[in-house]
Amino acid sequence: MPAPTTTVDLEGRNLSRNGTLDILTALVRPTKKTSLIDVHTLGDAAFTTANGAGRTLKGILEDPDVPKYFWDVRNDANALWSHHRVRLAGVTDVQLLENAARRGNKTRLWGLSAAVERHLNPPQELLSPWLQNKKEIAGLMRAGEDVFSCRPLTDRIVWYCAGDVAHLPALRGLYAGRLNARRLERVRVESVRRVDEACGPDYEPQSEDKTFGPWGSRKTRPSAARPIASNCMTSGRSCCRKTVTLGITALTLLVGVWNVW
Repeated sequence: MPAPTTTVDLEGRNLSRNGTLDILTALVRPTKKTSLIDVHTLGDAAFTTANGAGRTLKGILEDPDVPKYFWDVRNDANALWSHHRVRLAGVTDVQLLENAARRGNKTRLWGLSAAVERHLNPPQELLSPWLQNKKEIAGLMRAGEDVFSCRPLTDRIVWYCAGDVAHLPALRGLYAGRLNARRLERVRVESVRRVDEACGPDYEPQSEDKTFGPWGSRKTRPSAARPIASNCMTSGRSCCRKTVTLGITALTLLVGVWNVW
């Protein structure tokens, strides 16, 4: 049986050392189950609670032999390290896979929404609700609402969180299939560098330089950079309701799944 892999995303108010880390969302393959871990409520216990075999979420996230996939890992890594002293390892950044696999200009990084829309091309009846939910949540955040720490979570917040991991496996497979071993190794090395940089004291979570890819020309001024799109994509409300679990139950499940293999 193949080793499990997981796609991960974090949510919080101004996610970084300057803000909060409220929710960890993980899609574990091959189980295809999406779990939301309530970091806001559990605090450090979300990462240090062990299963019967002594396995913790912190141990999983820090294990270089456990493959983990993020879309733009930088602020996630910064928040994990700053708030909970979790140092990510074993990470492949799917945003970097896209940039490496892209034909043509690699100067600007893409947001997750743009990648899903352009490369997976979901039907309009799914795409339109995605975009509407993204717009509504973004509006709440701009208005100063702390949407990820309110309990119980609303359906649209659960949908938002689950959407950030739902399509990463398909995107990862698509982009990795376009790259040879040398380019895949470049992505791996750059992913490690991103985590190291994000955990360093000089990291700037909101730097405009973050809109640039590592393998493109940087002649365009950062001030002219097009904002990276918000990461809100999923395949439908009903699917999320059936597959998402929350809190300590999800924590036990997630750690337990990793212990099986």
